[in-house]
Amino acid sequence: MSKRLVYGLRPVEEALSRGGKHPPYLLVAEGRLGGADGRRIQEVVKRAEGSGVTVQRCSRNLLDDLCGGQNHQGILALVGDFPYLSLGELLDGIQGPPLLLVVDSVTDPQNLGAMFRSALLFGAHGVILPKDRCADVNSTVVRVSSGATEHLPVARVTNLSRAVDELKEAGIWVAATVESGGSSPAQADMRGPFAMVLGSEYRGVRPLVRKKCDLLLTINSQGPIASLNVAAATAVLFYEAARQRGGGKKRG
Repeated sequence: MSKRLVYGLRPVEEALSRGGKHPPYLLVAEGRLGGADGRRIQEVVKRAEGSGVTVQRCSRNLLDDLCGGQNHQGILALVGDFPYLSLGELLDGIQGPPLLLVVDSVTDPQNLGAMFRSALLFGAHGVILPKDRCADVNSTVVRVSSGATEHLPVARVTNLSRAVDELKEAGIWVAATVESGGSSPAQADMRGPFAMVLGSEYRGVRPLVRKKCDLLLTINSQGPIASLNVAAATAVLFYEAARQRGGGKKRG
């Protein structure tokens, strides 16, 4: 069975809280665990063992190798493949007016992880990713998202343009972000069913996908830099959605 790695205290805590069909297998660094992180790791281990999760001590060098030198804080979980949904399954699980993040051609896992974190923080109900031209939800995405991936349902679609059509057929208003020429986010009504498509920093939202959307949004620059990177733009746009929705809707 293929596995994905979840490492770092917060991501591992979130992976445990999510549970699921394949409970994580924990690896914990040997030696004394002092300080606040050590106490938190001890609490995670106790909770995991109480849930029947296998916990194994190992050398810190092994964790370093498994995590490619990334900061793992002495704890790592091996969990099953990420549980992608179909678009229909994602929409069926949402209660209330959906607020969705649609990702187009974002191949940098650091950016994708930051997008997940902002989307969850500001009340998104789910994320839609294309199977091609996009990073997978891998260990880097999980770590950068601080475990947000373990709470946001994710649909993976073969054809993003067709997915936009399906969202519109479901009564969801779809906006694409563009560097210039779009409406201000504050002028868009995001209180109802709403999805925002964000594209890569180099190409933006692809023309065919952009053409399918109901409106275009632009975050106007007040300085010499033309635009934000895609992760920062996600934070700005979903903050505006949360503001309009009175602080954000409860996720379904």
